[in-house]
Amino acid sequence: MKNLLKWLKSVRFPYKPLISIYIDKDRLLTNLESYMAIAPQGHIAPVLKSNAYGHGLIEVAQILENYRSKHPNLTEEIPFFCIDSYFEAISLKSKGIETPLLIIGFTRPEDIISSKLKNISFVITSLEQLQSISSCHHPINIHLKIDTGMNRQGLKQDQINQAIKIIKENRNLKLEGLISHFADADNTDQNFTDRQISIWNKVVENLQKYFSIKYIHISNTSGHKYTQTINANLSRLGIGLYGFDKNVESVKPVLSMKTIITSVKNIDKGESVGYNGTFTASRDMKIATIPVGYYEALDRSLSNKGFVKIGDHFCPIIGRISMNISTIDVSEIMDVKIGDDVIVISNNLADKNSITNISKLTQTIEYENLVHIPQHLKRVIV
Repeated sequence: MKNLLKWLKSVRFPYKPLISIYIDKDRLLTNLESYMAIAPQGHIAPVLKSNAYGHGLIEVAQILENYRSKHPNLTEEIPFFCIDSYFEAISLKSKGIETPLLIIGFTRPEDIISSKLKNISFVITSLEQLQSISSCHHPINIHLKIDTGMNRQGLKQDQINQAIKIIKENRNLKLEGLISHFADADNTDQNFTDRQISIWNKVVENLQKYFSIKYIHISNTSGHKYTQTINANLSRLGIGLYGFDKNVESVKPVLSMKTIITSVKNIDKGESVGYNGTFTASRDMKIATIPVGYYEALDRSLSNKGFVKIGDHFCPIIGRISMNISTIDVSEIMDVKIGDDVIVISNNLADKNSITNISKLTQTIEYENLVHIPQHLKRVIV
């Protein structure tokens, strides 16, 4: 029935988007397997929060769930997906995702207690939150977050004994996991991470005296290099899943963004382009527009310094990037025309318009540019 309704909608409202986000399924799964080879006991929890780092929450979840279903032996190696919010959990369950979910962001205690979702666990980020759900009358799976030095979320060491008491007093509180988070694992100076590991290992050893804990995890993508020194049986994989990690050479970016040329014109030397005339032609030029602006995640700071790719040509972005339009220099392309394909974001790391190189130009991290890609843009699995 769903497929029929989808077909009827496409017939009634035929539409081909001007912008599409392409997700390379093979690269995503190859990246996953690269980390499974180095993760504790080969166990990985993929992180799908924030719209799967801009890649598409539902699309990435479906790829990974299909992968698990085709390899039944991997249900333990990939025991659950990590998401940020109860809203994301509802979104995934409404699309039929059956893989267990761990909400690693804060969830209101009343939502935890009243939740009817199946195969879902909650990270408890503070003693106060734990106290607020301590009177629950039905089983709740929790992962207790320990603050090992990041000083963001989690219980401090002097709160752990009280947490043990609360959990032991209510058998409906099922301590399924322990979790913490590295603050500096991507730093070449390992001192801070070593201190976190030392604190973590002691806390884990202490809590294992009182509970049989199924999942123990602290490592993020950068933390995989510490696998051998950590008391853990699982790691979380975020940015590395999507192809960004200097420590693992085999991973490749998964995402690309493509659009089309929407206009072409000639301008004379001395004419300006865009708002406030921030670009002035130093010669006669051929310019074009694309229907992508800062609303579509082409950061405004790329004005007059970013690039898009047409065929083998890297075309400079000229003038100020507008909300939904950008102008590019196509003077070097002889036969450019309306409708020609344009790669706005390349999945080739070496390209001038790769997310890594875009992030260097915008002076931020890959994560930020990725998660700014709007959710409404069509994701295409390739």
